Amino acid sequence: MSLEFKDRVVIITGAGGGLGRVYALEYAKRGGKVVVNDLGRSAADSVVQEIKKLGGEGDAVANYDSVSDNGAAIVETAISNFGRVDILINNAGILRDSSFAKMSEKQFQQVIDVHLNGAFKLTRAAWPHMRKQKFGRIINTCSPAGLYGNFGQANYSAAKLGLLGFGESLAKEGYKYNINVNSIAPLARSAMTENVIPANILKELGPEKIAPLILYLTHENTKVTNNIFELAAGFYSQIRWERSSGELFHPNVETLTPETILPKFNKIIEFKDKPFNKVQHPIELSNYNDLITKARELPENKNGPIPIKSLRGKVVIITGSGSGLGKSHAQWFARYGAKVVINDIRDPSAVVDEINKKYGSGSAVADTHDIVKEAQQVVQTAVDKFGRVDILVNNAGILRDRSFAKMTEDEWNAVINVHLFSTFALSKAVWPIFLKQKSGYIINTTSTSGIYGNFGQCNYAAAKAAILGFSRTLALEGTKRGITVNVIAPHAETAMTKTIFSSKELNNHFDPGFVSPFVVLLCSDELQELGKNRVKGLLFEVGGGWCGLTRWQRSRGIVNSDATPEYLAEHWKELTDFSKGTMNPSSTQESSMAILQSVHKHAADKAKPKTYKYTSRDVILYNLGLGATTRELQYTYENHPQFQVLPTFATIPYMADGSIDIKFDELVDNFNYAMLLHGEQYFKINKFPLPTSGELRTTGKPLQVLGKSSKAAIIVGGYETVDAKTNEPVIYNEGTFFVRNAVVPDNKVINKAKERSPFATKAFVTKDLGDPDFEAEISTFEDQAALYRLSGDYNPLHIDPQLAKSVKFPKPILHGLCTLGVSAKELFEKYGPFDELKARFTNVVFPGDRLKVKAWKKNDVVIFQTTDLNTGKIVLDNSAIKLIGKSKL
Repeated sequence: MSLEFKDRVVIITGAGGGLGRVYALEYAKRGGKVVVNDLGRSAADSVVQEIKKLGGEGDAVANYDSVSDNGAAIVETAISNFGRVDILINNAGILRDSSFAKMSEKQFQQVIDVHLNGAFKLTRAAWPHMRKQKFGRIINTCSPAGLYGNFGQANYSAAKLGLLGFGESLAKEGYKYNINVNSIAPLARSAMTENVIPANILKELGPEKIAPLILYLTHENTKVTNNIFELAAGFYSQIRWERSSGELFHPNVETLTPETILPKFNKIIEFKDKPFNKVQHPIELSNYNDLITKARELPENKNGPIPIKSLRGKVVIITGSGSGLGKSHAQWFARYGAKVVINDIRDPSAVVDEINKKYGSGSAVADTHDIVKEAQQVVQTAVDKFGRVDILVNNAGILRDRSFAKMTEDEWNAVINVHLFSTFALSKAVWPIFLKQKSGYIINTTSTSGIYGNFGQCNYAAAKAAILGFSRTLALEGTKRGITVNVIAPHAETAMTKTIFSSKELNNHFDPGFVSPFVVLLCSDELQELGKNRVKGLLFEVGGGWCGLTRWQRSRGIVNSDATPEYLAEHWKELTDFSKGTMNPSSTQESSMAILQSVHKHAADKAKPKTYKYTSRDVILYNLGLGATTRELQYTYENHPQFQVLPTFATIPYMADGSIDIKFDELVDNFNYAMLLHGEQYFKINKFPLPTSGELRTTGKPLQVLGKSSKAAIIVGGYETVDAKTNEPVIYNEGTFFVRNAVVPDNKVINKAKERSPFATKAFVTKDLGDPDFEAEISTFEDQAALYRLSGDYNPLHIDPQLAKSVKFPKPILHGLCTLGVSAKELFEKYGPFDELKARFTNVVFPGDRLKVKAWKKNDVVIFQTTDLNTGKIVLDNSAIKLIGKSKL
């Protein structure tokens, strides 16, 4: 059934071009009446004229008001022209990108105003109309930069994730009025992105690929609300929060220490069900009442073997530390020998006196500067008193809770300013100090309201979510400069939270002291040493003796470059299916790469035939890709009497055959094509010599799927290639692949080691073999990857400079199988034919690098090793060939 929007009134901001223009046209085609809002008069007018020319029942009117200055006028345009407002697409946006070190307060303010404050003002103006008519559909436009952070976009990341927290709260308040609110994180071509995304990638990111989901989500028959979707280039998926089972500690403020938590930190961040708690995909905070009850049944805490000594002498600024959580943090830092600046708008002298009395004169100093307007003075207090700053804990906050229908602009602004702008201002003030000393810790405080949304807290949720997005970009920018940024969502009884805690929570007494030891630990060098310097940019929920890690989980999703709203409706269960093929993106680059890889794979799979056909042309192309020349006519001329294909061609059919049915993304959790590494390769040629033309069919199956600690998965596939007409065995391959960041749960482990070839699993160590029997140096050439890829491996990593840089390579790399083929060609010419080969890929090679092959012959086996002379690194190791017939030596 066609999804129509007859007489539905749609407001679209930023609709003069890009995504907004496409949305406007699509709604109009389906009968919608559209308010085309854009600051550019000519752009808005042009889109209106396009809609008028369409004819049909659609209609449009232009509006030129700024979302940040006059949202009410935009809504009034809809009411005065069409009598109602049904759908609101918060799409308008700007970029003011800059490294955080150079970002001005004005740049930060501008982006927050347009994206977040503008969405608030416009939505607030539309809300009464939607409530009254008991119908509304709202889309907030988030971004991968908001979900994961992105270098140079601290302002944009904050604004975009702030929109998500805002939307989650709106969804909860609007539910009973049939107002559905969802958020999208699109990657699309627009005027805003064309200068920050490489041109070759932009081609695939047409805004027309985003519109089908927007139309489906906003249709009157769609009941989806309070969800987040990530999409680009015909890929559509849902993204949701995933919370670890965490770890429990006895809730005793005397014995719950950083030393207690440190030995069990890996338990906090592992995503495995435990007897006291399961891995969850929540839309609200943990059941802290249940957790603290279970925690009280635990034996008393015991300190681990590693004492926390790194905080002694460090200088810590804690905002809002005159009482509550901040006061508790200050006391704990002082307990570990730190010097503390007690900042609070009310005189915190009593806390300062208490700390100085207990831990020595000069341990703490008071500061009463305004954290929004006088952040620099707060930091100056620390510098004047202690000479430096090492740690910043942004803790201060206020509540101005109110249902969205009654929330005033002043209540919104007050919460945004105290939480978000103070966090920006304080972080900005300490940043040059941290850069100069090449070290520093920042702990920013979000809230479960910011993560999951909460009724009556649209302002608070927006501010707290924005802090999370802001922090993730800070973490990325700070990592290389020795600055560590993490985020906590605490659950503790304070003067502020007492007003919203239930009686049961108040009776359970969630002492701030159950949170502070974890904060102290996050600022310790001991934790970074244990976590190998990777505890950065993470989000922790903590309280009542429990700590857990919260991250994103994305559904496998669906790919259709020609999707329509109707197609998405029919495939909705598949789009939102989290039962297999999920992943946990942790960066914008990782997420975007995985999406584009899925799109490329889908297109390649559609184009692949179910068999692999090749001719002498393909043989010559392959041989040329390995460096064969016209001086070697047996490899490059089809009429030569000894015309042949080099033995390593055995790896090509299984890589190019579309019939292979091993689905990596279902074998492991958190699979990402961008994280896939080819670790080892084995083949056996069953029909020697390989024919120089033919039609082959390959089938594959997983032989081993194993976890490698918590950092990678190993997948070993076995691939049987036969003659497509006779079913005669031709080649057998085994490929070993490492998938970084993937996890293998117990129910997915496969270990058919006995089915593997003995030659494939045998170790070929060169250490004690003495001098090699043979050495050869080979020059690869600059265009070799471009030529070799024509044999079937079209991974853009080997040709696209921008993509190579996005995964931390300075330029495209040579295919590992090309390096193997080049090396094996030398061995073939030295020792003669072979029908088995095994190799391990240990480092990358760049086209143009010079290689050295060393070989040791042991009976019918030649062990070999290849080194890149440009880098000095071994690139092929644990490698050997098995000779057949009479060898040349």
